[in-house]
Amino acid sequence: MNITIKGNLKDFVTKKVEEGLYEDAGDFVRDAIRKFDRSDPVNGDYIENSGTRLSYSNWSVLGDLNGGDIEAIAFIVLQQASKSAEEDLKAIMAHIKAINQAKAALRRAMENIGKDITANEGQKKKHPPLDFSQGMGNEAAYHHALMPVANKDSKGEVEFIITDLYNGHIDDIAQIRTIQDDLKNQLDSMSELGEMESLRLQMAMDRLSKLMSTLSNILKKISDTADAITQNMK
Repeated sequence: MNITIKGNLKDFVTKKVEEGLYEDAGDFVRDAIRKFDRSDPVNGDYIENSGTRLSYSNWSVLGDLNGGDIEAIAFIVLQQASKSAEEDLKAIMAHIKAINQAKAALRRAMENIGKDITANEGQKKKHPPLDFSQGMGNEAAYHHALMPVANKDSKGEVEFIITDLYNGHIDDIAQIRTIQDDLKNQLDSMSELGEMESLRLQMAMDRLSKLMSTLSNILKKISDTADAITQNMK
């Protein structure tokens, strides 16, 4: 498993390595995990501290543990939570990108259908025959149209599916208008989905901001504590 340390976290770890407390960043993380493992009631159903055993039912006594253990737990938990929040952000942003691209592709298809409607405005009772040359090109294009799909797992790319836009022979302008209305409803649905994803994006950004703020405060406390200990040892 690879763990990427960035920003303030990286600076903090680098500082501890330079102070000679750890051989390298990996040694720091391993030590943090060992402290977390000793402090986790699930792993051994007890916590070792000064030769005593703490049962899971007495987990509330965690506040009496050595401060370093609590700081290690906070470090690991917040780092993983921040990583998860960043991954959520990337996934939501990719889905929004796919939705926007799908909407653009759908609008282009609707423009071609609109051209066919304009070219056949004078048709009455199926006469004269429909002229598809100005828009979709021919009737077959309506039965094998490439319709965009905003797949949330497509990493921001749009998928196109061959779709029959009308079940049956198209020979009346009213049928083309029905197809246009159906596509407009699809476009409206995509717009609503995009708004929902935008709201999710804002919530995910707020969550990440709060996590990073909390993490920064904890790291400052850890650093201040370490500096105080170093000063007392001099």
